Amino acid sequence: MKILNLIFKIDDTFEDSEWILKHKITAMLYLCFFGGLGVFIFSIYRSFEGNLIVGLIQFNFALFLLCGFYFLKRNKHFYKLYSIFIFIIFFIYIHIIFFYVPQNSLNILWIISAPVLIFFFLDKKIGTYFLILLLGFIFYLIYVEYPYTVPEYITLFFVLITTSLIMYYYESLKDLEKNRLIEYNRRLKKDILKHTRELKELNSNLEERIKKEVAKQIEQEQMILRQNRMASMGQMIDAIAHQWRQPLMNINSILMLLDREIETTNNKKVIQDKIMEIFSITAHMSRTVDDFRNLLKSNKEREKFLLTNLIDDVLKLMKSNLKDIELKKNYNQKIYLKQCKSKLSQVLIIILSNAIEIFKIRAIKNKKIEIFTQASKKNSIIKIADNAGGIENGIIDKIFDPYFSTKEQTGGTGLGLYVAKIIIEHNMRGKLLVKNFKNGAMFIIIVPKA
Repeated sequence: MKILNLIFKIDDTFEDSEWILKHKITAMLYLCFFGGLGVFIFSIYRSFEGNLIVGLIQFNFALFLLCGFYFLKRNKHFYKLYSIFIFIIFFIYIHIIFFYVPQNSLNILWIISAPVLIFFFLDKKIGTYFLILLLGFIFYLIYVEYPYTVPEYITLFFVLITTSLIMYYYESLKDLEKNRLIEYNRRLKKDILKHTRELKELNSNLEERIKKEVAKQIEQEQMILRQNRMASMGQMIDAIAHQWRQPLMNINSILMLLDREIETTNNKKVIQDKIMEIFSITAHMSRTVDDFRNLLKSNKEREKFLLTNLIDDVLKLMKSNLKDIELKKNYNQKIYLKQCKSKLSQVLIIILSNAIEIFKIRAIKNKKIEIFTQASKKNSIIKIADNAGGIENGIIDKIFDPYFSTKEQTGGTGLGLYVAKIIIEHNMRGKLLVKNFKNGAMFIIIVPKA
């Protein structure tokens, strides 16, 4: 099969609208090749029979067919002229066969097969002309009293007319179908062009809308970050207030003692010691403010740091808020990160503050928070778990949504966890997850290693 495809492959190129012509040329190639070989064999047979004239004519016809095969493979424009010429020669060939090989039972097959070939390889108009020629040839046979009986003439005439009508009808249907397909193809191309334009316009509008939505999203995120920054400042002030409450009470007590001392003994040594004690307490309070500022300063540069040190610094700052909570730390190994320290600190403060709030809302007695650190090949992992009863299944997928809060009664904004997710997933290229764990909730922070 591959050999036949190689032999009958057409070297010329065809447009999409020339697919019928391509099939006609392919069929003509088969006809020329196998017809040429068949007629060539017949020419040898006639020559050996002693009928040299017929043998020579058949040889020339075979040569004409094989030459046509060669030229048709290379030039499609050669097809129509060659087809007309080949059927004129075919008509002459039939005339010669009838008179040089009379009473041959195969002669009638040449006339019967002629309309099928002519209508198929040419068009209806030329096919009709050849039909008239063939009918004229039959009348010519009657005129010269060719030795056929009347029934044979009638049969030949009606078979020729019937075959021609069938082929004419077939070619008419084929032309109608061809025109229908061309029209369908034209409308299809028109529809494609129309839809392509619509898609381009839609794509252009979509790009514009995406840009607007992205700009709106960025603006909304910036607004939320500003709101969260204000909330974080409130949390920081609250934490500082917790840190300062006890030192202020101590200062108040010392001042009361100083006042009593001045009124009674006026001992300079005692007064000096109490003043130095006040200096020490105020220095500690100042360091507390510095610690908060250093940990939460808005430095966006990435730096390398030990993860456990950062966690301990956050816990130290929140010591007063965590005083009645049992802390359990599971630091498996030394893990170094290269991230923005203040951003990660902010996330840890948000998660721990949420746990502290939930403890208060649910009046949990034996409060526990566990902090785990571990590392995989590519990531560092921080897990923070509490025993505050966990998160309801119906809302666990919503807790990272902006403005979603379960702490409305305590003034929750619903921005903390949303901002924490933005920091971890957008700024640090990590993941922030949550799941219920034992009798509480566990937040999982995954960030790339240094």
